[in-house]
Parts: sequence; structure tokens; C-alpha cells
Amino acid sequence: MRARREALRPEEAGLPPRPAAGRRGPRVRGLSQTDVDFLMRKGVGTYQKVESGALRPTPAYLLELARVLRFKDSEYIYAHLEYFGTEPSLPLHPAAEPDLLPSWQQVLDGQREMAYITDFRYNLRFHNEPFAQMFPRGEPPENTMAWMLLDREAREFTLMDWGSVWLPALVPALRASLAAHPDDPVLLGIREGLMDDPWTRRHYQESGSAKIHPDGDRRPLRHAILGEGHVTMMLSQFPNPSGARYTTLLFDRAETVN
Repeated sequence: MRARREALRPEEAGLPPRPAAGRRGPRVRGLSQTDVDFLMRKGVGTYQKVESGALRPTPAYLLELARVLRFKDSEYIYAHLEYFGTEPSLPLHPAAEPDLLPSWQQVLDGQREMAYITDFRYNLRFHNEPFAQMFPRGEPPENTMAWMLLDREAREFTLMDWGSVWLPALVPALRASLAAHPDDPVLLGIREGLMDDPWTRRHYQESGSAKIHPDGDRRPLRHAILGEGHVTMMLSQFPNPSGARYTTLLFDRAETVN
């Protein structure tokens, strides 16, 4: 915290530049502890206690502090682990696009199973050719959640037993994403699409708590080339609060779909 505070000039944080210190005056590096209290709208001395270890911050205070001091994502995660023993549930920069290295495409291209990576909005960031072949037109959607919930092709062709199997699993996942990003326009747009349909609106409003992590789920699916079968969904979360997900779909057409 101290290193980040001292590296940030007052003008970078929206404060007036500090006058040059006189010959006998102390030289203050970066923001002062009082500056941090002012920026966070807290009582004077609050931040000093946090930095010295005399006061344990709440998760909400730590998140705001990390934004004020411009922590990197890795620094925020480390601080959260140090204080609370868990990774943060809320991202440091909720409106920002997750920073995913282009080399992830090479990783996907080396995967023979269907695989793709989405961000917290479910926008498709990377995918391999086997995943594209799943779709009748050979082109995956820009947003996987919008496609699974709203697209007619998904409902009536690809995602078999959509209303009884897929919809009950997708709605809790969307609700969880909106809880973490309540003002995101993409997620809100998907929810608005659900609300336009009386049946899906009722399902969204009445759905309770349920499993929101699909790792290991097995669901019926009609592959555009391979035909009917099941996919087992293997999902990994990126080790940061960006919400990015790596999903692999293991397709099995050996069993007859009821």
C-alpha cells in the first residue's frame, strides 16, 4: 500500500499539485495518508491505521482503496488473500475488458475437443475450429449467453431439451453475473431479452438458488456435423477477478438421446 501511495502523484489522483518543499520542509513522496482519506471520503487517520496494520479494512474498503491507489489486478488479489484468505469476488475494474493474452488462441488451436474462452459478459474472445463446427453455419456467436438464452437456433435445434435442461442452468448463471456486474449494459441487455418473453420472464423471476458453475455438467446437444449426443462441460476460471472462463466441451454421441 505504501509503495503504491508514494508512487501516485496528487495530480494523477485529481488533487492539486503539491507545492515544492522548502529547504527545511519535509519531502512528501506521492500521496499523503491524509490525501487518501480525502479521496476515500473517510475520517482523517483512517488510512494511516490501515497502512500501519492497526485497523483491518473491510472488503468494500479494500476494493475502493485498490481503485484509488491504482493497484494492479494481481496486487489486489494478493491483498485480498492476505486480509481475508480468499480471492475477491468483485473485479477491480468491472467495466474493463479482461486482458487476455493473444497466445491463448494457440492454446485453443492445440485442443482437439471443442473449446472457447469468454469474458465476464460472455463475449466470445477466443475459440478453436472444432467449436465453430458445432454450429449449423460454422460460425460461433459473438456472445454465448445471449445465444444460448435468446437465439431461436439454440432453443429449437442445438440445445436439446432447452426448456427443461439448459434454461434452468443458464438463468442462475446470468443472475450471478449480474450480481457481480449490476450495471453492465451487455448483461442487462440479455436480461431484457428474457423479460420480453412471458415464459422466460416468469422463469427468471421465480428461479431460486441453484448451481451456477457448470463444470462437469452433462447436457443434450445436437452437433451440426456429428449429430445428436451429449456434451460434458469442463470449465476453468481464470486466476483473476476478470470473470474470464475457459470452457471445453466433450462431445459423446455413443448413447441415444431420449
